[in-house]
Amino acid sequence: MLKKIGKVMTLTLAAFAIVLWAAPAVYASSTSPQEADRAEVSVSSQSADEQKQKAKRVNLSVYSVLQGVDYSPVLDSNDWTYKTMSRNITLHIYGDKPFSSLYLKFELPNEWLVTLPDGTELEGGKNDFIHEWLPLGQSVKKADLYLTENTRLTDIYAFTDGELPSWVQVWQPPCENADLMVMPTHSDDEHLWFGGAMPYYAGEMGYKVQVVYMTNHRQYTIRCHEQLNGLWTVGVTHYPIISDTFRDVPATGRYDKAVEIFGYDNVLAFQVEMLRRFRPKVIIAHDINGEYGHGAHKLNVRTMLEALELINDPTAFPDSAAKYGTCQIQKVYLHLWEEHPIVMDWNKMKLSHFDGKTAMDMVKKGFACHSSQQGHYRVAEDGKYDCRKFGLAYTTVGWDTPDQNDMFEHVDWTAGGAEKEKAPMIVSASDSNVPSSDALTVRLRKQMAGIAVMLVTVIGCIVILVCGKKKK
Repeated sequence: MLKKIGKVMTLTLAAFAIVLWAAPAVYASSTSPQEADRAEVSVSSQSADEQKQKAKRVNLSVYSVLQGVDYSPVLDSNDWTYKTMSRNITLHIYGDKPFSSLYLKFELPNEWLVTLPDGTELEGGKNDFIHEWLPLGQSVKKADLYLTENTRLTDIYAFTDGELPSWVQVWQPPCENADLMVMPTHSDDEHLWFGGAMPYYAGEMGYKVQVVYMTNHRQYTIRCHEQLNGLWTVGVTHYPIISDTFRDVPATGRYDKAVEIFGYDNVLAFQVEMLRRFRPKVIIAHDINGEYGHGAHKLNVRTMLEALELINDPTAFPDSAAKYGTCQIQKVYLHLWEEHPIVMDWNKMKLSHFDGKTAMDMVKKGFACHSSQQGHYRVAEDGKYDCRKFGLAYTTVGWDTPDQNDMFEHVDWTAGGAEKEKAPMIVSASDSNVPSSDALTVRLRKQMAGIAVMLVTVIGCIVILVCGKKKK
């Protein structure tokens, strides 16, 4: 009897030893450790998200000392309407419930001041943002907004505590050291000609993307709002640079007129300063032929290419060299450049940051924010102006591997003293909550070892009982 029990016990222990060591491998073959724990984490994260408070928009009323003045244009949530202040004035803002933040839109950059009931003063407009979110640090039912004469106020929004709606733009200042610099000439060029670069590299990959516009549209201010709305939609969070010097005018459609109106050396100085200021690792710029032949596009890209040869020379445009130092760019891609071509197939890039939409989906969504330009242009995903086609026109780190189609291939991330920002995580939990493969293996083995010990204990008790009965 004892021999039979011994055999059973031996076989049982052997079986459990096999299971103990094989279980992690079997588990991993069906589900990766990260996926297994991610499912576990996402459940707890979902519960937390369900409990997370959403900020609610507060209904507002606006008054001033001026009787009978209509302030409805600043409360209609319409970027096309605004109110011009006829004098230095304080607007009294009242909410139908307490609010803890304001979101203001202006036609042009200007400074402004918010005073709370307890006397706290909060300054806005210091960064020249025309869309600016301002946390108040407390909940109030009233706030005073001081504006100077001729300020054109587009909209006022107020919110309770909690997670803001996605359309509220909480801009970061321009980058100190950019990973990618996108160099459109006009508002909407960034979507039309450079395709999914912004949703992919800024939104999905989390790279520091700086957009620099050569011209401004301040005579058509709706385009300034469209500009910011489009960038925010595709995941850009660093406020763009919009040239103060070069105002877009129809005459610049011809290259000679663009040079005459803007001045070649003026644009070259601007390019040198921007490259030195942001020190990007990679640049995306226009087709050398101006896309469809636009003169300002040609001037933009040609001066940028010349600037590449000057930015490391402190005697060239010494003012910007003294302010920002000299630098060197690693890679420059031009739209439709035929040498060293790459094809960025935005249609095949599904972006978890945008709920599985493709980079091309997001390009079209970004361009749709430019309502004033609809019907004039379209995002081309094939044909003569295909926004997927680029070429490596300049490199200091070597040419790309054929068919690799990665604009950051060979980039030295240590150059310039800046590191790449981490890509947005798929789950909302922290890295420490997602164990590694080794950690998961150890945990499974501990669990199986516990079961084995329990079984051995049970069998041992049975043996003792049987042996005791046999002796009697």
